[in-house]
Amino acid sequence: MNISGNGTSRADPASESRGIARTRQRVKVGSPRVVALTLASLLMIGAVPLTLLWRVSSTTAKAVNSVASVASSDSVIVTPVFSARRLPATLSGETRRGGLRNTLRSLTKRLPDESCLVVDVEGRRIVAFNSAKALMPASSLKLLVAAAALDVLGPDYIFTTTLRGVVSSGIVSGDVWLVGGGDPLLTLGNYTSREVHPTLSPTRIETLVDGLVASGVTSISGSVVGDESRYDTERYTPSLGLGVRSTEVGPLGALLINDGVILTSPIKPDNPALSSAIEFTRVLNERGISVIGAPKTGMASADLPVIASVSSAPLTAVIAEMLTNSDNNTAELLLKEIGLASSGQGTRIAGIAGVRAALTKLSVSVDGLAITDGSGLDRSNRASCLTLQSVLTSDGGFGVLAGGLALAGRSGTLSDLFTDSSVEGIMRAKTGTLTGAKALAGVVPYSPKDGQQAIIFTLLLNGSGVSNQGSYRPIWSGITEALAKFSSHPNASEIAPLPAGSQSPSAP
Repeated sequence: MNISGNGTSRADPASESRGIARTRQRVKVGSPRVVALTLASLLMIGAVPLTLLWRVSSTTAKAVNSVASVASSDSVIVTPVFSARRLPATLSGETRRGGLRNTLRSLTKRLPDESCLVVDVEGRRIVAFNSAKALMPASSLKLLVAAAALDVLGPDYIFTTTLRGVVSSGIVSGDVWLVGGGDPLLTLGNYTSREVHPTLSPTRIETLVDGLVASGVTSISGSVVGDESRYDTERYTPSLGLGVRSTEVGPLGALLINDGVILTSPIKPDNPALSSAIEFTRVLNERGISVIGAPKTGMASADLPVIASVSSAPLTAVIAEMLTNSDNNTAELLLKEIGLASSGQGTRIAGIAGVRAALTKLSVSVDGLAITDGSGLDRSNRASCLTLQSVLTSDGGFGVLAGGLALAGRSGTLSDLFTDSSVEGIMRAKTGTLTGAKALAGVVPYSPKDGQQAIIFTLLLNGSGVSNQGSYRPIWSGITEALAKFSSHPNASEIAPLPAGSQSPSAP
């Protein structure tokens, strides 16, 4: 080493050159060490904005409510480069959906093991708890029948009931034939007042009587004959218990007036075509038209002229009746009509095949699906939250299915539920109840000022005691209240980069 005149040391140039050479020997461009060091540096640099974004996004929700308007295209953006506001749409969605997701995940811990919950928000699935588990759906099964009916029959489809016979000089020569067209909503005007949930879109049988009167008929020399030949004569799903038959559903047939009830008798006949003929005869007599023969059943000749006819409301209204009031007879007759339209057989079995085919066509998962009836009363039915949710999401939350659901605290099976809650008058849902099974599936609209948007959800509870109010109501309440608190705010425009001169809130 050389010592300079000022007392400082100077490195030997030759030694310095040898040191640099050794360093270059050890660290060559493209060597594994260099590549590793370079990648590590880049990752560390890139992690900075990502970390900042994660940290600010978790706290921005508290500050974004006071954000000023978005900068115009020619404004100078003063928002920092690494601010979460640089990704407003992402931040908005994650801030809002993330809070709801966390709340719902915590609520799933209270669900029985034999349960499932699926929730979709803005096209994203935020909760999927046991989503593919096949469970007893109870009456929520009607959602699948409704979707299949819309696909197979079409939303404008109508059911037509006809009156056939030969009229001459004000007299029906021989019998008058009351031919059923599968209309599940045929009623007399004084019947709906007796129903727990009055029929929403009844088909008034008096219209046929009006047609007879208008044609000048004063008497019928034969009988009123009820014709139910459109469907088979299976009155009930064979596996249903005696306690369910007649009280909850059936007897079923293609000619069914007042759900098979005879207003002057406490007992339902086993044959709904006969009970319909009895009721129609009574109404004719009350209107001054005499009927000589006793009511009976039979099959009308196809060449008999039509005296009068009455048509139902469109299928969309029939479906609304089925879903809002959970009308079991309507569900079962729709199932048979699906079978008739899809295979030419008006039977329960053909209808089940038609429903499965329609769901497959609609890209609805049928894994684990087991259908025994249309109403969901049979305990062997199975469906997953995923299957039911797929039907609801395909409807978009504001289609025919959603519009036909009961309104919380206002109509149908929800008329006395969710009163004084955050979802009253807002949520539309299909309920389902069997011993050991409880269902709630539907939509919760939000932010009407920002356009139609809705949370779509399906909840199935199975297990001992779940149908008891003390068990399911706290779960229903917790989930629906969480859904009701969701909104479209803060939206992207409220948290976009701020223009120069804007008063920045406390958010980053």
